[in-house]
Amino acid sequence: MTDSFGRLLERADTALNAVESRLNMIGGLIVFALMFLGVVQIVLRTVFRKPIFGYIDIVEIAMVGFAVLAISYVQRVGGHVRMELCVAKLKGRAHWLAETVSTILAVFIVGVLIPYSYFHFERAFSIGDSTIDIEIITWPAKLIVPVALSVLLIRLIIQLGGYIRLVANPALDPVAVPLLKDVEEIAEEEIRQAAEDA
Repeated sequence: MTDSFGRLLERADTALNAVESRLNMIGGLIVFALMFLGVVQIVLRTVFRKPIFGYIDIVEIAMVGFAVLAISYVQRVGGHVRMELCVAKLKGRAHWLAETVSTILAVFIVGVLIPYSYFHFERAFSIGDSTIDIEIITWPAKLIVPVALSVLLIRLIIQLGGYIRLVANPALDPVAVPLLKDVEEIAEEEIRQAAEDA
């Protein structure tokens, strides 16, 4: 059963999903590049005694990307670590109400973090902050944090709308919210994916 608000949430969810998937892909590529760079660093250091100059600076800057770029994607799929022992036991309206309260808290926390993270970017930009060894400018990496958190905030607001909709009418089909899966469902999904990949 889908209502007009549910269809609106579904469209917003689909539009944001495209952005989140791209940010997640960029984060994954950064991880891959760092793994490759790490192998090159080990070979150069141990075999040729010529480590990459500024390797620590490069890793320090790149870590920001893979640490926060995928955060909204993980929130969308419900892949983040959270306390589900109590919430999983709740059913119907009580379950959706608990999710609503936790999402309101998350919106508040992320809403507080965005201006502070932007302030750190602004300060780094104005003073020309850079890393110690090879002097990589830090403001692009610091700008990633408020951008990623802003995408997360939009995701949380969409999910909050989805939870409020389900609190009002638990009989509706869930839209734009991650659904809790028990151990059996997760195992069945992993077996199905492994069979498809084989």
